[in-house]
Amino acid sequence: MINRLRPFATILCLIVVMTVPMEGRVLVRMGTMVPDGSAWHRILERMGANWKADTDGDVNLRIFAGGVTGDEGALIRKMRIGQLQAAALSNAGLAEIDRSAYSIMLPLMFEDYEEWDYVRAVINQELEARLEQKGFIVLAWSDAGWVYFFSQQPVTTPAQLKKLRLAASASDTVAVDILKWAGFRPVPITTIDTIPGLQTGLVEAVPLPTILANISQFYQYAKNMTNLKWVPLQGAIVMHRRAWSRLSEPQRRAVRKSAREAGDQLKQEIRRQEKAALRAMERRGLKVWDVDEAALQEWHRAAQAAYPQIRGKLVSPELFDRVQRLRNEFRSRR
Repeated sequence: MINRLRPFATILCLIVVMTVPMEGRVLVRMGTMVPDGSAWHRILERMGANWKADTDGDVNLRIFAGGVTGDEGALIRKMRIGQLQAAALSNAGLAEIDRSAYSIMLPLMFEDYEEWDYVRAVINQELEARLEQKGFIVLAWSDAGWVYFFSQQPVTTPAQLKKLRLAASASDTVAVDILKWAGFRPVPITTIDTIPGLQTGLVEAVPLPTILANISQFYQYAKNMTNLKWVPLQGAIVMHRRAWSRLSEPQRRAVRKSAREAGDQLKQEIRRQEKAALRAMERRGLKVWDVDEAALQEWHRAAQAAYPQIRGKLVSPELFDRVQRLRNEFRSRR
């Protein structure tokens, strides 16, 4: 009997050895959609180098960039089962963990970065607590840029956009609902199918940050941009609680410090790059259409038509009202 059990005992010992890390040594596998080799990827790589240096080689970061480990939903699932320990996510990804993340990306709620930064400095503290309850530690916040509408024909009013088939994320059903509630005609479609969709007429417009429009070349197939900041996109560097618990307190301080530095660098780089991307697209033929004051009021009415659905279905009334109150507070001070 002992001889027959020996192979199983050996296997059990191997499993224990494989799943228990060496004392003090941690490998963090991070997934992200940022392009491999991009400026943002390099910032994350520097963060990883700092983690290693500041922990005497005990915390090591391995980055899987460019979506090679799947979309943001897949990154979240893989963190939950331990295949990944961390991720750099957009706010849409964060909203898959907790829908309250939509509170900071409400359409036409914010006019510029100044008032958005003011509001999220308060709201993000609550979002961090909510995400931690779901098992995710926010190491740093960043930006992903403002979303604009790119279309195959000029658009300056919501009535013009409502006539067009508007591309929407196939994986973000909530974003599809928000566009419907605002009166638009969203067509769920994957990123990889968007250009063929624009070529065949399946979709005629797409909401995108300028950086993504430039990198993906979508603007070549939708050569008009409405000069309207529809919604700002937030991003975050997160680590699953299971991996976080394996770090000592000095390691946590070092990891958080470098992550926050990386988050600040990412924010500055994205704000710089979105302006540079717009100039580059204009040089290559993109037409930018300004929105006059009368049309701007129409856009606000379209966005506000979605608010009653967002308030309650996606975001608690208390949180929604607090965001609005903070924004108004900033405007009154300004």
